[in-house]
Amino acid sequence: ILVIGHRGAPILAPENTIESFTKAFAAGIKGIELDVQLSKDGALVVFHDWDLENLTGSVVKIKDMDYSEIRDLSNENNCKIPLLYEVLDICPKNMFINIEIKSIDYSNTPIVKKVAKMIGKYKIEKTVVVSSFNPFVLMVAKKISPDLLTAYLWSSEDVSFLINSPLWVWLCRPDGFHIDINNANEKNISWARKNNLSVFVFTVNNSSDLSKALKLGVDGIFTDDPYLKLSST
Repeated sequence: ILVIGHRGAPILAPENTIESFTKAFAAGIKGIELDVQLSKDGALVVFHDWDLENLTGSVVKIKDMDYSEIRDLSNENNCKIPLLYEVLDICPKNMFINIEIKSIDYSNTPIVKKVAKMIGKYKIEKTVVVSSFNPFVLMVAKKISPDLLTAYLWSSEDVSFLINSPLWVWLCRPDGFHIDINNANEKNISWARKNNLSVFVFTVNNSSDLSKALKLGVDGIFTDDPYLKLSST
């Protein structure tokens, strides 16, 4: 089973920061996951939330700010918000990388094109997966780069679209199905397997969830704790 650092190693350093990814690598993690969204000026910003409320109290969205306004902001640990290329620059060779593209727009070609170009620049096509809760992101990704591996993210709690269903896979035709551990069960895992989808679960942060994931026979887990598997076996 592949253990992937969810936004790096958030239990050791603030998520989606260079410090967090560095600590994940130091822990011997084989893969990382990160979130990418576009700033107003088109920069690929590695940040999960749509706005900076949890960081600075501001409810202004990332997409409405230039990166120059975001760059010097930091959390209590003085960790900066990086760009995608800054994370890729420090990734060990052959590291599995899951890039989650965050976009609630139906028209999201600009961010997909930028991510695909970055993947090509770093020559990581064989070790990267592009995932999203937005099926239209994955549709565009496949049109731009047919050989690019994609994965549809699904949780019953996600409210990005009016219709929240794993059946979006019929529209976006991904290679993988990444499902909330709270929604994972034998029925939907079996359904994914019958449709030739790889299966990863998120976010596995305790021994109980890890045991569940192992029993379901998934291909990988996303965790905030890079030492979870070692400490639970």
